[in-house]
Amino acid sequence: MSSKKSKRLEKNIKKSNQKIIDIKFNCEKNFRTKKIESFVKKSVDQILEILEYKKRKTYVSVFLTNNEEIKKINLKYRKINKPTNVLSFPQNEKRMISNIENYLVLGDIVISLEKILSEANDQKKNFFDHLLHMIIHSALHLYGFDHSNQQESLVMEAKEKDIMKKIFLES
Repeated sequence: MSSKKSKRLEKNIKKSNQKIIDIKFNCEKNFRTKKIESFVKKSVDQILEILEYKKRKTYVSVFLTNNEEIKKINLKYRKINKPTNVLSFPQNEKRMISNIENYLVLGDIVISLEKILSEANDQKKNFFDHLLHMIIHSALHLYGFDHSNQQESLVMEAKEKDIMKKIFLES
């Protein structure tokens, strides 16, 4: 791990002492980087608060990218040669973060902001509302939820709606 990344993680650990949300941004479109990063970090934080019934030290990484990059990742890991809105890579293992403390590494979320914007426009939804929904969807995958059959889909959709309702009530 690089010294720069290590110092950033240590700073995040000291601030939160419960959650580390590591965000990487790689998207050429004219997205307001700081606003989106702040929104994603706050959203993930709220989702983790709702899903964590026990206070655990957790780590989640989020990679914000474009259609071209997510298509490459989708092909490499899922053998699907097309862009998608989000990908989730659950890990759910305890690891030492920056030689300080053990954290539960939930996993990685990859989001194509370009795809989210396109879907929001097509569905006539607010971009940030759709982004929030997709972040919730991804986080649920990190927690083991799936939608590979009708029953799983119903359970996951109900959980998504429940979390969205709680977040909007907190706002």
